[in-house]
Amino acid sequence: MKWNCYDLFDHYNTEKNGVPALKEQPIRTDAVLERVQAQTAAHSQPHKRSRIRMTKWAAGIAAAAVLVTGGTTLAAAAGVGGLNAFFHSLTGEETPENPGKLAALVATPDASFDSTNQDVQFTLLGMYGDDSQAMLSFQVTAKDGTALQDGFKLPYQLTLQGTDGSSEALGCYGKTADIREKDGAYYINLRINRTDLQGKTLDVTFRNFYTEAQISQIWSQLTAYDDQLQQDYVRQNFGEDALKGWGNGELPAEFDVDAWKAYRRENHLDQKCSDREKELYAETDGVISGSWHTSVTLDFASAAPITAEFDGGTVTLQTLSASIAAPAEWDDQNHAVNYVITLKDGRKIFDELMAQYTAGDEMLQRIHALPGCETDTIEQYVPLAENYWEKDSATDVFCYSEPIDPAEVETITAYRFAFAGEDSDGTSGLSGYDLTDRTVIYSAQ
Repeated sequence: MKWNCYDLFDHYNTEKNGVPALKEQPIRTDAVLERVQAQTAAHSQPHKRSRIRMTKWAAGIAAAAVLVTGGTTLAAAAGVGGLNAFFHSLTGEETPENPGKLAALVATPDASFDSTNQDVQFTLLGMYGDDSQAMLSFQVTAKDGTALQDGFKLPYQLTLQGTDGSSEALGCYGKTADIREKDGAYYINLRINRTDLQGKTLDVTFRNFYTEAQISQIWSQLTAYDDQLQQDYVRQNFGEDALKGWGNGELPAEFDVDAWKAYRRENHLDQKCSDREKELYAETDGVISGSWHTSVTLDFASAAPITAEFDGGTVTLQTLSASIAAPAEWDDQNHAVNYVITLKDGRKIFDELMAQYTAGDEMLQRIHALPGCETDTIEQYVPLAENYWEKDSATDVFCYSEPIDPAEVETITAYRFAFAGEDSDGTSGLSGYDLTDRTVIYSAQ
């Protein structure tokens, strides 16, 4: 497979990704995953740790990641609203570690849907979040004669609207959400990873239901179109001979990522791909037609954040996340950094725990690569729900799997590494990296 589709290069940061980095972040967004699945004829599988060396660009594209889970039948026929309905919808991989702690954070704001198909109705069951993440759960019901089905997919659009009248679309073209059925109830869950959410209005539009086969076909055509745009660029700049290795996933040795990104911007290739996507959907008859639109204010109940500065950076602690903006040289072509957040009760939040390892000993090996963690066990750590990089602000964001009062954070330690070469054993316990220092960048007052 050729690692050359636009989403990869668009979010690839040459300053932060010149060499294999310490972290191997999995791609968690459908904007890339769906393309990969379409090209390989693979189907969605439970999330596994990626074995391909990928750095923070992979996590950074999770600005509008969709995490779809199953659900259970609600106790009452009406069954909409209340904590039971909301938490029933959150079963599966993304079930909160401590739903009881999250209960106080769940809100069910007024979110009436405008619809062009009254035979299918959407209802917002609830949401929780803070300024750096949000989880929303929707229930979908249909009248007799309109058949919903597990695995149907819906293209959707998300737009953030500020109180100052500003508007920002979240993510690029091609996002889809799955509808999941369990015992007769249908749910859609959306997770949004994006800083500066609190107080803004989220505009949500779902449009038409498609089968997985239809979506795969659309993605295949869209990927081919995107691929052709890049071939045209290579042919124009490097000649026809530069395409000889294209079928084997090879790019010309002279290929420059930044130049390609600039070319895309200058020639509005994003818009061309978006227009082509709309054409493909218009040419495909959905199994259920219609559009469903609502707007909801992201007014989350959470403790007051704590913001602190350290030499060259800042830390922001919230109820469900910690955000760290560090100096650029900490994580560039020749360096990497990991953070360990230690709570006052002795538990730790470690950013590598956001991934699902296939073997627990590998997870422990990574933990133990950091001094002071050698005697820890997995049970002593609070796992993360997500870990992403906000490229606009160059900020690492760690989304907790349970609420944590900002005042309960004792310290945050940065472990800094220098790249020693692919063939080096390194002195950090991690191949290719030397541990240069560890610095406490936050300490409770």
